[in-house]
Amino acid sequence: MKKIFFAIVSIATLTLAASCSSKHTAIMTAAINLSANGTANCYVVPNPGFYYFDATIIGNGQRGIIPGASFHTDKAGINPASAKVLLNDNNVLSDIRFDGHRVYFRADHKKGNAQIAVCDANGEILWSWHIWCTDDPSDISYTNRDRISWKVMDRNLGALSADPADGDRTYGLYYQWGRKDPFAYGDLAGGMFTNTDCTIDYAVKHPEQALNPVSWKDVYDAFDWYAPHKDKTNHALWGNPDFAFCHPLSEMVKTIYDPCPVGYVVAPANAFIDFEVAERMEFLDNGFNFKGDNGVKCFFPFAGGIYTGVKLDRPDMTVGTCAALWNSASARFIYWDDGGSRSVVYKDSKEVRNYYGDTRACCYPVRCVRQAQ
Repeated sequence: MKKIFFAIVSIATLTLAASCSSKHTAIMTAAINLSANGTANCYVVPNPGFYYFDATIIGNGQRGIIPGASFHTDKAGINPASAKVLLNDNNVLSDIRFDGHRVYFRADHKKGNAQIAVCDANGEILWSWHIWCTDDPSDISYTNRDRISWKVMDRNLGALSADPADGDRTYGLYYQWGRKDPFAYGDLAGGMFTNTDCTIDYAVKHPEQALNPVSWKDVYDAFDWYAPHKDKTNHALWGNPDFAFCHPLSEMVKTIYDPCPVGYVVAPANAFIDFEVAERMEFLDNGFNFKGDNGVKCFFPFAGGIYTGVKLDRPDMTVGTCAALWNSASARFIYWDDGGSRSVVYKDSKEVRNYYGDTRACCYPVRCVRQAQ
């Protein structure tokens, strides 16, 4: 990305005046409602045109708040006073406006990622959304060895292509486990923000910050971006606190912190267990094709991630060495105590590790799966 994710592209308040010009009226009249089929933290924009989304509902709404899970709020409604742009990669969006309820914008023919936040009257961020300008993603269907059927998105979340020939455009964006806000790989390589006592509320108000690990143990595998106290780390942020291996799609919980678009969720722990089935795998130099039902191929790039470990000042970059994907499960019941769970495929050894835990402050890509309708 050309824009640095941590920097605000435009700090000006983007407020729509009460007496709209004819141009403003035309924009609002022609705009497509991205939240018509439900709200989410990410909206896919595959075509040029005018769009808007409801900026008064966070995440996927009230159903995304798990009672008793100690989320930062128990209400999905917010009352923003203004909006601002946090990222506008490749200038994919223009004519960005806010009317007190909805955020409007125009998408051009370019591909890229954008991020828009809304603020309260004091300018403090209340919530933010990822606008993903890419081809309309398709789904790859497959039934795994446990006879569970999945519909997997054809690209990593934030990727601008699903074609192996397009190199790093297939990588997508990177996420800390349990957070909704994406980060660009190149920006993470420059370092992370340090916060010695982070909370979920702080993370929501600072979506542009990849938070340095807070450790309350002497071993590196306990680093967590969110740990106000060792007994209060939150396992439910992505809706799978009990590390469900066979989590039927009909029972999957999508939370307000899930980064996936409408109709999708972060993959559960067992979504990719068939990476271990050699007949389904076709290795390439920069990733591998996974063969779904009827031999349909789905590309997974060796996008690696940012591994924090104990090197807080120089994160270890693993791009090109593996495909590592966060899943929704907490790793609290496997050997990686209090981490997040992920699926990993290594390039050189072709080793596959499912349910492989890692520290939650690490940044890895996400591959979304379709929710039950």
